[in-house]
Amino acid sequence: MFRNSLLAIAGWGLLCAWAEAAPQPVRIILTLQPEVSASSFEPQLLSVQGVAKSKLQPLRRYQYLPQLAVATLASGADIDKAIAEYQNMPGVKAAELDHKVRKTAIPNDPRFAQQWHLGAGKGINAIAAWDQTTGDDDLVVAVIDTGVDYLHTDLTANIWQNLAETAGDGIDNDSNGYIDDIRGINPADGNVDPMDEDGHGTVIAGIISASTNNNVGVAGINWNVKILPCRFMDVNGDGFISDAIECLDYVLDLKLNHNVNIVASNNSWGAAINSQALYNAIAAHNDAGILFVASAGNENSQAKFYPAAFDLPNIISVTAHDEQGNKADFANYGRDWVSLSAPGVDIISTDLDNGYARASGTSMAAPMVTAVAALAKAAEPALTMQQLRGRILVSGQAATDPLLAEQTINGNLLLASGNGQNGVLSCVNAQRQRRMLPVTDVVYLAANTAIDLKVLSINCDGNGVPVNITQGGNTLVMADNGIAPDVNSGDGVYSTSWTFAGNDTSLVFPDGTVEVRLRNNDYCSVNNVSEIPLAECTALTDLYYDTAGQNWLNRTNWLQNNTPCTWYGVSCGAGRVISVELASNGLTGTLPASIGGLPELQELDLNSNSLQGNLPLALAQLTKLERLQLWSNAIEGTIPAQLGNLPVLQLLDISANRFSGSIPAALGNLTALQGLYLESNLLSGGVPSALGQLSQLRALWLSDNTLSGTLPQSFTALTLMQNFRFDDTDLCPPTDQQFTNWLQQIETVVVNADCGNDNTAPVVSAGSAQQVSSGATVQLLATATDSDADSLTYQWQQTGGPQVKLSSTTALNTSFTAPAVSAQTHLLFRFTANDGTVSSSAEVVITVNPASSGGGSDSGSGGGSFGIIWLLLLTMIYRCRLGKAE
Repeated sequence: MFRNSLLAIAGWGLLCAWAEAAPQPVRIILTLQPEVSASSFEPQLLSVQGVAKSKLQPLRRYQYLPQLAVATLASGADIDKAIAEYQNMPGVKAAELDHKVRKTAIPNDPRFAQQWHLGAGKGINAIAAWDQTTGDDDLVVAVIDTGVDYLHTDLTANIWQNLAETAGDGIDNDSNGYIDDIRGINPADGNVDPMDEDGHGTVIAGIISASTNNNVGVAGINWNVKILPCRFMDVNGDGFISDAIECLDYVLDLKLNHNVNIVASNNSWGAAINSQALYNAIAAHNDAGILFVASAGNENSQAKFYPAAFDLPNIISVTAHDEQGNKADFANYGRDWVSLSAPGVDIISTDLDNGYARASGTSMAAPMVTAVAALAKAAEPALTMQQLRGRILVSGQAATDPLLAEQTINGNLLLASGNGQNGVLSCVNAQRQRRMLPVTDVVYLAANTAIDLKVLSINCDGNGVPVNITQGGNTLVMADNGIAPDVNSGDGVYSTSWTFAGNDTSLVFPDGTVEVRLRNNDYCSVNNVSEIPLAECTALTDLYYDTAGQNWLNRTNWLQNNTPCTWYGVSCGAGRVISVELASNGLTGTLPASIGGLPELQELDLNSNSLQGNLPLALAQLTKLERLQLWSNAIEGTIPAQLGNLPVLQLLDISANRFSGSIPAALGNLTALQGLYLESNLLSGGVPSALGQLSQLRALWLSDNTLSGTLPQSFTALTLMQNFRFDDTDLCPPTDQQFTNWLQQIETVVVNADCGNDNTAPVVSAGSAQQVSSGATVQLLATATDSDADSLTYQWQQTGGPQVKLSSTTALNTSFTAPAVSAQTHLLFRFTANDGTVSSSAEVVITVNPASSGGGSDSGSGGGSFGIIWLLLLTMIYRCRLGKAE
């Protein structure tokens, strides 16, 4: 689950948190039909209601991807309505929100360490590969990432430079649409400087091509290949799909029109977003012969992660293993979409500011493959992209970790050089034949069910090797012709569709056998289950079959006896199922509609699995449900409004899934709800005011979504709120004091730091320091101005010295009677003006002298150097105590 490191901001500190920058505009990426181009279709695309048409935000087009465009919505536009209008427009193939994608690294101990990944054992054995080649500096690898620190002493020699461009002349010398793109471009910031500010891309670059044999730092896998940086992710490692597409467009142009010998791009980023536009952009790279190496993601899930999971011939999807060859505990896996594993734990590489860092993640594994592909190209310059892919998929060291061995396409660990033809650089005529579908060795099916069968059958040159499957003496003919169910012609993946007749049988693949068994939907009645009602037993058996129970990590007693209350994870009370807890148990597939047949269920905990599909509406029938926990799966579609019909639900956690659309207002009917966790989904639109009806709510997490607009004023009624988070969204608080006061009383608030209300903080003064005598009437005269002409509220506080009674604490000016003192005494006062969103404060010191010493009540600097020092000291003490930088 993408639960980021969180910054808790409470009390006064949150007031300054949302006045830093304007929110990101909402953008829609459009994929047009092949016969339509964005340039010719621009008037129609700009005609949709809500689309911004200003010169600052015109339709965004791509020079070499003419069927793609990006429309920007005006503030407050109806997102769902605009998308629907585009989807119904002739000539538009797809319309999708411009979602964020993220880097796929997990930072670790930055101390220097041995580069185990370069050696033998479970490393890639690069040292032996260097006997054949150390690379070719005419070859280029594009690092599409957070940029690269191109001034790093261990990288600078291997950074690509655009020799067709003259630096600093303000002219687009090579006519590629970019002025002074000397080292690449930076769509993240709309310029051509790809300097890394995050560090992620610099780590990637160092793995691929840190300068080697130079007595400095670390060794890159490829000593000489040139790194072409394209920065589309920001300092936080976040970037938009539309900007990634601009990088792909830029690289494609360099390859096709400027003779830049680009072998591959490295893409250590992604999200749970199946973007048609991104798919098309990568497909254009496939047509141009550019390998696309992508990290498989860090969710420890089988659920597909994009772009790594796109079914395109140029994509190599890479997961990660450690020094012992074990799958990294964070790494994704999947027999039908993850190509292979490469080292990705405790990898030492270059970092910002001439530094070095240790990092882990599938982000670190992908560049291993990218670098080895470039090495192979250097060793054999005539190799095509297809041949490079073939060598990578066929070669390798057999994985010993069960998940890597069984749940990756080739079942191998990356090996640059090895015995015989095991290494990429020595692969000549070997072959690899591996089942891709079905993904499990045992499959339960209902009679007359059709399933797709898929096999990788390929040689070192990337050519397909014809293959067939046998079943009961019959031969099932497989095809690699691009005709459904086959996807891509000539990619070495052979497919067919097969229908199960209903009798248990075996499918014999080149690398093993799959047992196909009849699904026993009558298990409960046949086995005379009486411990619980028949409908409840049926719901449990459906859950087992529909989520591949035969492959669960723990399936003790399931469908093994007639006492379901003894089945792993099932709890009963009074002969009814009251709890199902199967978290982190390897569930895949979808939740069955029959789950509604558990009417006494109080808890359903399926956290941290790989469930997909939509939530069944039958969940609304579980009226006794108190806790619904589906955190960290891959469930998609909209959040069913029917969930609002669960009267006693206290916890709803559907975070870290793939829910899209808006938050249903019906959730406001869950009057018993105490925790609502919706973060890390694809939700868009505003937040319904009906959530303000959840009077028992203590925790609300909306973070990491495409939500936008103003938070509902109704939230101020949520008086029990303890933990509220809306960071990494475009949500903003309303500009009024009541909402600000409500936020201040919450124990933990994590705000949208990029939220902007076009609001400038008030300019304030607390007046001049004064020296007065005991018993004198003292006037505190403040000033406050606001350039936005907002209505201001005022607050006076005494923060030092003997307490006095102010005539008013909420007026611009106030007064008090100086206390009787026996020695010179200093009183410190703080004045704050608040415009409903941001506040400004100032302090003033009043020095009170004993009545006999005079001093009067005249205002002035007074007090000599000691008074000034004391003023500064008290002010500093107060600020430190407040814990807030001014």
